[in-house]
Amino acid sequence: MSVLGVVVGLARETRGDLPAALVSLFLNPLVGLLAHPRVATSSPANMSAPTALPQETLVEIARTMRRELPGVVVRRRLFWRYTAVWRAPR
Repeated sequence: MSVLGVVVGLARETRGDLPAALVSLFLNPLVGLLAHPRVATSSPANMSAPTALPQETLVEIARTMRRELPGVVVRRRLFWRYTAVWRAPR
């Protein structure tokens, strides 16, 4: 059985991220309205993890991940996120 690792994270934006950021900027309120049509009165209990602003760019994150986890696949996603998927070699 191989080990699978998945990361969903945020990266610090750069000028190169502008096209994806603009798409996300317009889609985010629409998706939010569809997913949550009523105004929230409080934060959900499961959203209590500590957070911090991203410090590294996606290029920096991908470079480090590829060095430490050969074969990792890093992809930019909508809504300012990225995913990294890695399978341990057999």
